[in-house]
Amino acid sequence: MNPPLRLGTTGHPILFALDTRSWLDRLSREAGRRVRLGDVPEEAMDAIAATGCDAAWLIGVWRTGPAGRRIAQARPDVVQAARAALPDFTLDDIVGSPFAVSAYEVAAELGGEASLAVLRRRLAGRGIGLVLDFVPNHTALDHPWVRRHPDWYVHADPAAEGNEPASWLRVRADGRLHRLEHGRDPYFPAWPDTLQLDYRVPDVRDAMTATLRAIATRCDGVRADMAMLVLDDVFRATWGSRSAAGDGGPGRSAADAAGEFWWHAIRSVRDAYPGFLMIAEAYWGLEYRLQQLGFDYTYDKVLLDRLRSGDGPGVAAHLRADPEYQRHSLRFLENQDEPRAACVFDADRYWAAALVVATAPGMLLLHDGQLEGARVRVPVEARRRPVEAADADVAALWHRVLGALGGPAFRRGVPMRLEPRPTGPGDTTSESFVSWLWASPEGSVQLAVANLGGARGRCWLPIAVPALAGEAIVLEDLLGDARYERSGDELLTQGLYLDLPAGGRHLFRVLGAGAPEGGVSAADPAPEASRGRTVSPGIG
Repeated sequence: MNPPLRLGTTGHPILFALDTRSWLDRLSREAGRRVRLGDVPEEAMDAIAATGCDAAWLIGVWRTGPAGRRIAQARPDVVQAARAALPDFTLDDIVGSPFAVSAYEVAAELGGEASLAVLRRRLAGRGIGLVLDFVPNHTALDHPWVRRHPDWYVHADPAAEGNEPASWLRVRADGRLHRLEHGRDPYFPAWPDTLQLDYRVPDVRDAMTATLRAIATRCDGVRADMAMLVLDDVFRATWGSRSAAGDGGPGRSAADAAGEFWWHAIRSVRDAYPGFLMIAEAYWGLEYRLQQLGFDYTYDKVLLDRLRSGDGPGVAAHLRADPEYQRHSLRFLENQDEPRAACVFDADRYWAAALVVATAPGMLLLHDGQLEGARVRVPVEARRRPVEAADADVAALWHRVLGALGGPAFRRGVPMRLEPRPTGPGDTTSESFVSWLWASPEGSVQLAVANLGGARGRCWLPIAVPALAGEAIVLEDLLGDARYERSGDELLTQGLYLDLPAGGRHLFRVLGAGAPEGGVSAADPAPEASRGRTVSPGIG
């Protein structure tokens, strides 16, 4: 079934994320019956397709064990967050983290393997691929490998037994007592419902590669959880000599791809499934490196952080990164680990930020509830989320944006970053403007622009599309009532003058006289303009 029908047909795909447990809980309540993956109502499938997504990411389909549930229910932070989110909360609402996987088998309560296969076929019938989780760094406490292969895990330093009691667990296996480290991000406390796999053990690399290949038989792609943690130098820096296998010799050069787990694992799975999609959750400036190792898309958390802080010039600088890096970035305003965007941004800043993430090159991630303006973030350990009334304004505006993203300019077009210019000496407000123009081979052209500054700003926006020369051009805003009539020659040289309040934004349809379907004929961006200023990937 690989590759999915639509992922290979666009340079600007959309990924729609659903928390599987809370999604099926909601559908069950609405239907008055137990809904599993294989019998999702037709209207719910239509709702996924209505987002225009190319793939649906179902979070948390794999089996999790009682150990993870027990630990989650004992954590005050998880209980407090779930209680705050769910007015009718009970402890049974906490079922454990979906990222503490005890087996890569579809959970029985979700319908099992056959039920997932049915859902995948139904998605494929709508041209939508299926993305599932792959958690490479760790397993649940009750994963079978813990008892069968305790030497596949990182062992605690005996000298640290009294200093870090929360970082490891005593496990009796193969007649011996082992002190196994919990999985962790080195900048945060350990995850107590997990145990850390040791990537210096060759059998671990082989077993996790085989696991990835097995997952690939049931879906069209994976989102790899915390993918940077198993990079060779990151792993060694995090764990040092704490390993059943020992350090295994000197670390390899960062440029030595032959030593990287991802290099071999991705190629192994693509030998069998050439179109298999690989998405990396990644941070710390390691995104570009993971792209080079074979990931199709990597998280762009830097963009989200700069949007949240109101750093318009910082956003503009970040989006000047190398075009290949941009094309392989995953943009988002929220996900299961982040606060709801409707709570983070006020109304104007929300829509300026939304337009930026929706129209920048790369893949757009949409989170279930985001399109309706949901405000309550529920911890991933919970099995359901509260019913919230939809925000009509948010829903209407997302409808317009997604309608534009479904058109030929974004589906089949080429992006060109436009550089705003100041309107006069000493006016630096243009530095907070961000703009992208998308042009399809058929001549469909759309122009997105947003003022990300904290005050009213002005700029000239030159539009370096040679086909504008000699044309009478009309720009119609799909997000409002603005309509500009301009000379193509003026747009090419001086540019489009814009005066926007803080958070002001436009999504223009660019129309030219005599062009097919009202577009601008032969709308190929000028090569020198499409390149712009190149900086190091992800920096600026």
